[in-house]
Amino acid sequence: MKIYLIRHAESYGNIKGKIISTTDFELTEKGIAQSQRIGEQICTEWKEEPVMAYCSSLARARQTLKEILRCACRENIEITETDTLKEMDLGLLEGMTWEERRQKYPEVDLDQKLSLLQAPGGESYQDVKDRCKKFAEKYLVEEADGKNIIIVSHGITLRILTNFLLGRPDEDVNFLNWMENTALTELILDKESHTYKLARLNDYSHLRELQTDGYEKWGLFATCDYWTRNRKEPYCQ
Repeated sequence: MKIYLIRHAESYGNIKGKIISTTDFELTEKGIAQSQRIGEQICTEWKEEPVMAYCSSLARARQTLKEILRCACRENIEITETDTLKEMDLGLLEGMTWEERRQKYPEVDLDQKLSLLQAPGGESYQDVKDRCKKFAEKYLVEEADGKNIIIVSHGITLRILTNFLLGRPDEDVNFLNWMENTALTELILDKESHTYKLARLNDYSHLRELQTDGYEKWGLFATCDYWTRNRKEPYCQ
């Protein structure tokens, strides 16, 4: 069984230059094109294999998944929407610019201290991890046996879900870069050990000219390689 974890495409919230979590926005024209691009790529990989589809209940995730399935010739597949895949509720940070956040809440680090995060007036890292665990127990244990899974969610939630499914220590989530819009992370289930192995991580090579402007500057912050680091070694600084 393969699990395709995909961040939603560019929404109108992404182009406002502000922190957006639970506010609902639809996709931009560029976001629709991004969704179609990853859908066309996945179409060549799935062939005739059975697929199950899940997404956050927010519009940007739902719309991304529908476009992906349409371009992958799987638009008749039933989509399960669930609040367990919604973005972390960032509470009082919602609608702030990133500079305003740095000034008012300098202790809040969404990048390298995600495992310690308690959003003011919102959710904590543990809250979202509990949601991810609830999702996995409900949908990825028995229902998904023998089928490929596609999950469309959000930047923070996908970092936490990826780390959780791989069974990594909470601290390891701090070394996961922000996932680009429609970036693909692929996990493969090892049936003998009942554990997931990482096949692709934050793969956005399909985007090319549709890539987010400046992504390498704000999105790629990790101080060490999540893919290869040995969890038995001291954590990277």
